[in-house]
Amino acid sequence: MGQYMDQRLPNGLSSRAIKEHLRTRWLGQRAVCCFDVVESTNTEANRLAREGAPEGTVIVANAQTRGRGRLGRSWVSPPGNGLYLSIILRPGCPPDWFPRLTLTAGVAVASAIQETGMRPQLKWPNDILIAGRKVGGILIETVFDNRQIGSAILGIGINVNTEQDEFSISVRNLATSLRLSLDKPVSRIHLLQTLLYQLEQWYEFFCTGDFETILEAWCQFENTLGRMVKVFLSERRLVGVAEALESDGTLLVRDKRGCLHRVVAGDVVHCRIG
Repeated sequence: MGQYMDQRLPNGLSSRAIKEHLRTRWLGQRAVCCFDVVESTNTEANRLAREGAPEGTVIVANAQTRGRGRLGRSWVSPPGNGLYLSIILRPGCPPDWFPRLTLTAGVAVASAIQETGMRPQLKWPNDILIAGRKVGGILIETVFDNRQIGSAILGIGINVNTEQDEFSISVRNLATSLRLSLDKPVSRIHLLQTLLYQLEQWYEFFCTGDFETILEAWCQFENTLGRMVKVFLSERRLVGVAEALESDGTLLVRDKRGCLHRVVAGDVVHCRIG
């Protein structure tokens, strides 16, 4: 665990430094693009993907001016304190595998954070929590080609050394960082190297179709099943108990009338009881 504790953090993210002790076989080995400030790493990754950048290209920024999450939300990205990265993937899989890819990424992020000594939780479909507060998120943007996912931009944001006053007032009681949770600073570069290693392992399970292994791992971290939830869908709101995940990664929610609903995508809020 000691390798994560490093006071010399602001200048640590460089392509050379990231590759120096990178344990992956292919992810990040061909190209790691580091920026001081970008609008969004996903925007940069989309541009590079259109230009033919290979699978496994990693885009990292020290800060984002327009970091974004799901459903058009913004992601606060203060300089020097978080991990803001995007990865170009070219899975060539059917479109209905998309929920599986999101859960695969969640398992990789949670596994990497766990190595810092924390016990993260996963809230379906794409939030990473510590003690019920959000510490990270995942945003995947896909391009379909001949009825398959031709390319997928996997965006990941983690609050690594973010201080409490750096969060906006609206989320200050809902968000946390690894530093706040551990009461110690965390090396962004070691966390990034661990994350890329974990993602390569779990993505290869995904590509071979071994989703059972991924689902089993996701359930070890999950923080949604068995809870009362509100699910905000495109045209309605669903309230019920999150009962289970189907084999394809979709969420099963049973409403108060006993009807079971299959949720492929939606914004899930955990309800407080009492």
